[in-house]
Amino acid sequence: MALDDIDRSIINILQEEFPLVSRPFAEIADFLHIEEEEVLERVKRLKKAGYIRRIGPVLERKKLMYASTLCGVRVKEEKLEAFIEELNRHQGVTHNYERDGDLNIWFTITSRTKEQIQSFLSELEKKYDVVIYRFPEKKTFKIKTFFPV
Repeated sequence: MALDDIDRSIINILQEEFPLVSRPFAEIADFLHIEEEEVLERVKRLKKAGYIRRIGPVLERKKLMYASTLCGVRVKEEKLEAFIEELNRHQGVTHNYERDGDLNIWFTITSRTKEQIQSFLSELEKKYDVVIYRFPEKKTFKIKTFFPV
């Protein structure tokens, strides 16, 4: 699917300037001089095509007093798909990636407590006969991510 200038503008606005109003897509439409329905249809199409994964807030987990841990694990090829599907079903798994190297799956899990995280990880270790390496946060470095299109 080829992106036109309006698609690119919508993607950039969604990343950087999402309007916090009762009808944000109407405001985006006004800014782009198109109809609200066109913005909504384009967003649906962009999401279906995989350009947009989700639209939502990025919350400050520390201020909400949530715990989080980066994890790395070596999962055997024959168990890989099931393991990844299980990660994807857990609402606290915010990122997961398959990588080259000894630890072939990396993911971040966030939950209300460290104990909830530990419980989930222990269940995974038993179920898939793996060792999950935990890399707790030492210091936060905030970067602004914006991918202009």
